[in-house]
Amino acid sequence: MMKRMVMSVMIFTLALCGFIPTVPPLSSTAEAAVGEGIPGTMDDYWNGNASWVYLKKDTFTSTGQENYSYGNHTEVMPDGTWYYFNRILIKTYNAGCPNNDGLGTQVRKSTNKGLTWSAPVTIIAPTAGTAYSCYATDGDAWYNPIENKWHYLFQCWDGVTSRGCELERSGSNPMGAFTIQPTGGNPTVDPGELWNSICNVSIDDCSTLAGGPGKVDGEGTYNIFKFDGTYYWVVFHGYDGVRGYQGLAKTTDFQTWIAGDASQGVPNDAIFDRLDSQSWREDWSGGVSIGGGKGVILQEGGYYYNLVEAADINLSCMPNQNWDFGLYRSTSLTNTSWTPFPAGNPIVYSSKVETGGQSYCPAAYMGMFKDPTNDFIYLSYGRRSADPNYEGVYWYRLEKSKNLLKNSDLWTADASNWTKVAPSTNMVVYRAPNNSWDGTQYMEFNCGGTCTGANSVYQDVTIPGGTAGTVQFGGKFMAVGGTDSILLSVFQLDINYNVLKQDQYMLSVGPSWAAFDKSGALLSNTRILRYQFYFYNSSLNFRADDMYMKY
Repeated sequence: MMKRMVMSVMIFTLALCGFIPTVPPLSSTAEAAVGEGIPGTMDDYWNGNASWVYLKKDTFTSTGQENYSYGNHTEVMPDGTWYYFNRILIKTYNAGCPNNDGLGTQVRKSTNKGLTWSAPVTIIAPTAGTAYSCYATDGDAWYNPIENKWHYLFQCWDGVTSRGCELERSGSNPMGAFTIQPTGGNPTVDPGELWNSICNVSIDDCSTLAGGPGKVDGEGTYNIFKFDGTYYWVVFHGYDGVRGYQGLAKTTDFQTWIAGDASQGVPNDAIFDRLDSQSWREDWSGGVSIGGGKGVILQEGGYYYNLVEAADINLSCMPNQNWDFGLYRSTSLTNTSWTPFPAGNPIVYSSKVETGGQSYCPAAYMGMFKDPTNDFIYLSYGRRSADPNYEGVYWYRLEKSKNLLKNSDLWTADASNWTKVAPSTNMVVYRAPNNSWDGTQYMEFNCGGTCTGANSVYQDVTIPGGTAGTVQFGGKFMAVGGTDSILLSVFQLDINYNVLKQDQYMLSVGPSWAAFDKSGALLSNTRILRYQFYFYNSSLNFRADDMYMKY
């Protein structure tokens, strides 16, 4: 106890003697990482005033299903009932399919916002003699209350050709077989049928990148994102053998499609390709992104928000590959160049880490939807891992936030906005989801040798001042393989970096993540707030995530 008290006094004395560096502080507008429990809008998120807050994960261990995330999406009814659709593997299914296995689609129900789920019910099974005799998966569902009918648009494969198929089910309950065929029968989308209308002139991006018109096909991973009373609006991926694309089309019946015609409200080129993802904040293999695959669109507040995946090497999921998600928006569905997230993409990162049971290409099959009964927007996606405790679907909720710290949850996958003190201090941000508390990135740091008492990490934020109040601060911390203490401090400075006040707390940290919430009185003449944490054990590494400071 005496050691901690002496250490605390020493640090405060150093601050008063000019130890505070004068690094230009950040403005108080930040990409928030701690929510207020209040629904945030996509525009809030776009402008840095909302954050994705981790809720839970459904894993192989907790669900009993391997690859629980494959082909998944969630549909929400007006009464707040959730339906979770995903892929089902049917072993020893003998129809001339690879390994005699078939792929189908099943659904679960939740009446408590995904906290618990019912047992699954198979809605579409591979059926001999059909276009989906081997595979019926990776689709999307839409309930039309006017028809009182569910529609399911999916990728179908008969062991020879991959196409698009559609099946229907009467009533508002999707927990049963989808048996109603479309009027014209299945399949409803032939290879290249949509892409040939989109990539039909040489100046299209999807023509120049693919080596000419008519070289993109492979329509799949459908997302039905809108029904306007006449048309269903759908996005889907395309593939030229290496590169991936995202296209958009509309249909009244899932049989007759309108694509590639801006005069009819649909874009005349791909809405996403490698030219969009090339500039992402990612170390692409060979310096090259190969473009996108699956995407989901959410309409809100006059904008369409497109969450889309991008990769390198090949659109097929391969070892040692980057596979990330980025966000775009547009006011018009005819646009072929959507506005990227202003703070930079990606917003969700994959991981190449093989230790700890981590698998390659672990981020896949994203979902983004709004629950009308509580106005929250939810994000979900799969993390692949050889460890059954981490293989599964991770769930997040968009919440408004007052957090002043930038990159406080390390969402940029680097240490941007954070400054280390003392030359020996090591500070690294890792993309190792199994080691984090929420399936995302975290910061790891140590003294880099003998601890001097100055080893620390900090961030400064300017505030308007003029009003006294309370500053709240905290975060999540742990020690790797041991127990020790971290000193968490908030300095209040004037515009010339003179220390006006310091609130400090010694945090006891151990080998598991722990959350800490502290506060102190805010002075009216404070103009700069410094969030800083110190560490003193040269034999331990420490980790941090979800740091916050607000008033």
